[in-house]
Amino acid sequence: MICLKDVKYTYPNGIVGLKGVSLKVEGNTLIGGYTGSGKSTLLRIFNGLIPNFYGGKLEGDVRIDTEVFFIGQNADEQIVASRVYDEIALHLLHRGYEWNEVDRRIKKVAKVCGIEELLNRRIFELSDGEKRLVTIASALASDCRCLALDEPFSNLHPRIADKILKILLRQDRIVVLSEHRIEFAEQFEEFFWMEDGRIVDIPELNDSVCGREFKSKETVVKVESITFGYDKPLFEDLSFDVKRGEIFAIIGENGCGKTTLLRLIAGTLKPWDGRIEVRGKIGMTFSFPNYHLFESRVDREVHPELLKLFDLEKLADRHPHSLSFGQAKRVAIAKAFCGDVVLLDEPTAGQDFKFRIKLLDVAKELGKTVIIATHDLKLAECCDDVLEIP
Repeated sequence: MICLKDVKYTYPNGIVGLKGVSLKVEGNTLIGGYTGSGKSTLLRIFNGLIPNFYGGKLEGDVRIDTEVFFIGQNADEQIVASRVYDEIALHLLHRGYEWNEVDRRIKKVAKVCGIEELLNRRIFELSDGEKRLVTIASALASDCRCLALDEPFSNLHPRIADKILKILLRQDRIVVLSEHRIEFAEQFEEFFWMEDGRIVDIPELNDSVCGREFKSKETVVKVESITFGYDKPLFEDLSFDVKRGEIFAIIGENGCGKTTLLRLIAGTLKPWDGRIEVRGKIGMTFSFPNYHLFESRVDREVHPELLKLFDLEKLADRHPHSLSFGQAKRVAIAKAFCGDVVLLDEPTAGQDFKFRIKLLDVAKELGKTVIIATHDLKLAECCDDVLEIP
């Protein structure tokens, strides 16, 4: 059981993450809340990262009567081995298992999670979604009685996310999930809602997104008969056009090449065959926001107009690396909007449902051409055109 009473936490930089939180976790629990509300901070207390790693000041009564396996929002910060098999094995070896038992558990969990073909792959060869599956498999292979997962499905195709959630909830252990997909709530025994570092009553939630009118006919991105892959082709003879001011979604299963296609459009990769033409300056953000944030203050990263449009003014004097994952993601997206053609990799990861509306509204107001690689099918439905990669 996990029990918190009147818990307050202040980060070393003086930012207050939690303000008098009291709760008991005795069964499968979903924690919802808007971006930056304190969900990640709460989970880090459950496994001792706060205060033992992050420092700061923790006040109140905290009782954790079980071992907690924590999965953070960024798989790259958690994975330490260079091969998938070794990553899962490492957690088991640290807990004292013999090699025969390690091998048995790895093969069992790989089959359950559908990653058997990934076991001998190098980590750097995986997509963000595949890395996420590796971290979840590591948690399932362990014997920890509580699994605390922070936005574990943000890089997963909805079909895979639904499958993994069912697997997690069938376990004979407690699952604590921080998640913006509020439709999962009915599958959990408890549902808490956080705002501004506190647990509050669950508000009336409406995650519908309105469409928008689009009329342009000028082509600004032309992809013509491209072929590209790594060990084998990801796409062959792929062609499509994106018009000026269009919001264009790229969807598909994990590992199908969505991020790779963005990198080809950006010019950081070159196609084996075919050609790509882009008219205008490119702005891009990958799924991990801190790759794009270099300044000491948010208002030095983002143009003042974009700071206002994305509701980031209250973060203006913060160091970008002091932000929550969702806040940093929003800053990186705002920064990308300085381009004429904006390439966004999983822009709603770590974002509350209201951000879908904000993203479309800003794109429409500024007349930007936006290409989105996403597993958020509700967002894709509201785009002007959708390309599904098989």
